[in-house]
Amino acid sequence: MNRPLHINKMSSVKGNIILNGINTVTGIIFPMITFPYAARILLPEGIGAVNFLSSIINYIVLLTSLGIPLYAVKEVAKYQHDKDQRDKNTIEILILSTILCLIGYIGVWLLAKYIPEIHQQSTLFFVLSLSIIFNTIGVTWFYQGIEDFKFITIRAIIIRTICALCLFLFVKNSGDLLTYGFITVGSTVGNNFINFIHLRSYINWKTIKFSELRVLRHIKPSLHIFILNIITSLYIHLNSVMIGFMQGDKEVGYFTAGTRITHIGLALITSIGTVLLPRGTNLLKKKDLVGFKSIISKSVRLTIALSLPMIMGLIILAIPVTLVFCGPDYIDSIPILYLNAPVILLIGLTNVMGIQILYPKNKINLVILSVTGGAIGNILLNIILIPSYGATGAAISTLFAELLVLLLQLFLGNRYYPFRWKEVFKSRYILSTIIMGIAILPIHYIVKDTILQLLIGIPLGALIYGVCLFLVKDDIMEDVLNVFKKRH
Repeated sequence: MNRPLHINKMSSVKGNIILNGINTVTGIIFPMITFPYAARILLPEGIGAVNFLSSIINYIVLLTSLGIPLYAVKEVAKYQHDKDQRDKNTIEILILSTILCLIGYIGVWLLAKYIPEIHQQSTLFFVLSLSIIFNTIGVTWFYQGIEDFKFITIRAIIIRTICALCLFLFVKNSGDLLTYGFITVGSTVGNNFINFIHLRSYINWKTIKFSELRVLRHIKPSLHIFILNIITSLYIHLNSVMIGFMQGDKEVGYFTAGTRITHIGLALITSIGTVLLPRGTNLLKKKDLVGFKSIISKSVRLTIALSLPMIMGLIILAIPVTLVFCGPDYIDSIPILYLNAPVILLIGLTNVMGIQILYPKNKINLVILSVTGGAIGNILLNIILIPSYGATGAAISTLFAELLVLLLQLFLGNRYYPFRWKEVFKSRYILSTIIMGIAILPIHYIVKDTILQLLIGIPLGALIYGVCLFLVKDDIMEDVLNVFKKRH
């Protein structure tokens, strides 16, 4: 029996943000726990082979997904209260994804047959290519669109836990590369098979009139997202490529270490958009502008409330964070971490303006234009700075480029949603962050052990920041406390 159409009423934005945050955090923790073990067992050659082949598969996934995941979230969310249209859209998009998946596997076969570096490891390549079909049938975008984040989070945690146990039980030596390949696929997209089976709870396939389906109508709108994904993908990998050509692998290593740490906090911030995109899209569909503005206002404040203490914490604890997570060989990554920390706030606000505001308002072209402007600025600055400053120069370029993207989006999108800067510069968040920073700054001088510096500094900083917001009766802190009270 199909579920009644009251998901949107039952789902809570606050609860969904927390659930998606948990999902994001566990997705970050899993590789932090498993990778050090795998790296020691499989050695650089094994890890290198998996990463090399996975990178190729990821590009095939990018090309064959055609921007559908983000587009599909919007389309499903738009018709949350129109079950027939929602189901019709879902089936059409799923059929289109399947067709593109088959095209992708033609590419997999050709690469495995004619590229020597891939052909000699074709079995592993085919194992890793399972992520293509799992991405296709996973329809995670459907559950995001109907805001069923509880199901997404629970099954993700269960699958990741099982995969972690399998890794420790079955990967014992460097010859277990195929086993590791299966586990890698399972940990990232293996749960998507469960998604597909669970889809029957929402859609009655027998009522679908396949003769009325118009599959190809989804290609044009999803292409806009595809273009954005391509530009963003090039943008993300551009710095490492340019550093590698201009300065060599060592500087690439410094840059990778410095930026990967900030990506942990950034993943949590951008996960807010995953929750609020379907809700905002649905409100716009119903022409509830008051509700839409309320959602955006909360999103901006939540982004600021989370970003500022993360930035302060990373800057103050940059040395122990780098030494603990990367090792003493990465001391030169510390200046890069300093420069990359503010990027958390910039990308967080860009995510609000671009993905949560402009995209639901069908202004994705403005997002593409702003990201293109940032990419051009990044390239030009890299050409100037990398030869003299190496990875640090690329970090400066990244900071400037992200600021440029945000400013362009605010300028281009102002007529569609006037951005209120007073929402950004909330004194309570700035003051609480400063107090937190003053409190944890002496730890570096009092405690000499780097691990202890983190074990003391992170919880102490979070506690002080939370207490400060509680004392000023900040509504976001009260909302978080209320959600936890209800769950207990």
